[in-house]
Amino acid sequence: MSVTPGIYRFLGCLVVLAAAIVPLPAHAAAAPIDTVLPGTRVTVREDATDPLRVTSYSSGKMTYLRRGDGFTRQAAYQEITVAPKGGSALAVPTSYKSGYDSVVLLDLATSKGTRIRTVRKPLVAHYVHWSRDGGKAVLTTERKNGSAWVTSGFVVVDVSAKSAKTVTVADVDKAARFRWSSDGTEVVAEYQGGARFYGQDGTIRRTLAKTGRPAGGEDAFTPSGKGLMTWCPSSYTEHVCVWDRTSGRLAAKVPGIRPKALWGWWDEKHFIAVIPSGNHYQVVLSTLKGKTTRVLAAFSAEDWNNKLYLGYTRK
Repeated sequence: MSVTPGIYRFLGCLVVLAAAIVPLPAHAAAAPIDTVLPGTRVTVREDATDPLRVTSYSSGKMTYLRRGDGFTRQAAYQEITVAPKGGSALAVPTSYKSGYDSVVLLDLATSKGTRIRTVRKPLVAHYVHWSRDGGKAVLTTERKNGSAWVTSGFVVVDVSAKSAKTVTVADVDKAARFRWSSDGTEVVAEYQGGARFYGQDGTIRRTLAKTGRPAGGEDAFTPSGKGLMTWCPSSYTEHVCVWDRTSGRLAAKVPGIRPKALWGWWDEKHFIAVIPSGNHYQVVLSTLKGKTTRVLAAFSAEDWNNKLYLGYTRK
């Protein structure tokens, strides 16, 4: 299927949704720019005033990094994630080197990279999540169990020291994926249908039971750090839940939206969700009332089935 220039890049969905979408204020929607992502049928719509923008993406076995106003393929890497503010990135190479998995710390101003060992073969370390200050990153480590990969712990990468520390976690959830708490002192991951917080040495700090697993792309916590977004427990009708980080109490159940993916928080009242729209998909901003306020990107079912992921980075 060829892609027609202009607004059709949004796959015809905007016309259908025009009556349902609540427009943002005029100053927030001024002069949007449409960008077609190389190697895909994805169109991203961005505005210069947006608090986040797409800085990397992956599609199938291809990984791309934003450089200036365009994107370049990174053939040596299976994953690349840009730090908050955009000064550096961590890339996961496609293969072991000297019997070790590793990450490459990239200085985006100079394009210089430093390779940092993480885990020894046959373990792998991937799914990079940055702390909010950009001083460190955490990766999830996995080992092979039959034909499946299961979580064994995490790796903390120290940017200034250019070093990595591997932590094996006892009784870890097999599907856990580690990310930072909002203050960057702990890591959090799914645990038996809830969320468990760990110290950077792997010790258990606290567990929020029956919250559903943490969700949200690069950051599951609201910008203020007060709210934790999860996929609601299966007993709920709603699919997206927000919990008070301190008390563990339910803060919101988002009605009327059934996302295929959650890609982080836009601001305190809006989150990024991937939703089906006819035979296509859209990346939208949703309120905690389940109202779509803006379409950020649109793409085909083929792109989605090719394991498309857009990495949004806060400016």
